[in-house]
Amino acid sequence: MRLPHYDGRAAGPHSLLADVAAWTGSEPMRRLLEPHGGALPGTSTADDLAYLEAFSAVHWDFRAGRERHETDLAPLDPEQERLVGRAALALGLGADAKPRRRHYTHVLVLGGLVGSCLFRTRFAAQLLAEGITADNVTGVGGFRPLGAADFEAAAVSGLPCEGFEVDAIESTLKRAFDLRGEPRIDQGGDPHTAPGRAWKVATYEAGPVVVRAVAAPSSQPDRRRADTVDTCRFWADEVVDLAPGDSVLVVTSSPYTAFQHCDAIAHMGLPYGCAVDTVGVDPSILPEPHLRKAHTASGYLQEVRSTIRSMQRLYDAAYAAVQGRGVKAPSAAAR
Repeated sequence: MRLPHYDGRAAGPHSLLADVAAWTGSEPMRRLLEPHGGALPGTSTADDLAYLEAFSAVHWDFRAGRERHETDLAPLDPEQERLVGRAALALGLGADAKPRRRHYTHVLVLGGLVGSCLFRTRFAAQLLAEGITADNVTGVGGFRPLGAADFEAAAVSGLPCEGFEVDAIESTLKRAFDLRGEPRIDQGGDPHTAPGRAWKVATYEAGPVVVRAVAAPSSQPDRRRADTVDTCRFWADEVVDLAPGDSVLVVTSSPYTAFQHCDAIAHMGLPYGCAVDTVGVDPSILPEPHLRKAHTASGYLQEVRSTIRSMQRLYDAAYAAVQGRGVKAPSAAAR
């Protein structure tokens, strides 16, 4: 299945509605529902997405509010393992390492655990070394305190690392792009006492490319740290002034490619009128054993659920854009 495709404001939002509808009602999705007796209502895309969100909450939510790396594996029989793996890859959850364009205004590397920061920034540098060009490369992280797994990965990899995720993304950018010298630092707040209000931008000049590490303040600073959406919006508004005609290449890893691509279109492509592509590294085939991570059927199902929820957000955003107003798409009964 082709994931939703957006080439900027000139392309308009109508094709996104068709892309989401095709993904939602696809044969691979129907095959995933069958073992549990599920079936799409088929009355509208909005209704189908609502059904899938509720269905996946019951059958495919193994996180139960935990972080991804804290989630236990759910045992499935061999036939289910094969079915889920095939369907997930058909739904676009596999690695996609081929950017569609030769040049991007921005390459945006999503942070995470130290291991993810290491191989994602390395992949971004590899793309540029192989001929993709960009004006800017940014790694986005947050003021999430690093845990034991982070420090272990950093130690095994010989990576100097301070206390937060944004420090990890900055260290891995320095290694991947061979950055020398001191960066320009713009920052505010204290991440130790008020992480929801703190922010930081470290800027390096790397020849024709500007390389940055960015952490943002939270949109709900009294409740939580900044999430990925907060960080991307802060980056777009306050750091690079994202605008129509720009192009963004998001760099992440599978099986997160699909949901993060939809979120990038919903929160950057549509609001700012820029083209968005997403590529992903496959962590199951990394050269370093300590960074390698095998895919599991329950992990795929969890990320199918994540993608369903991101497809809902994208569908609502595209529908509102078509209507010229900021409202959610109504159900079939309301139309």
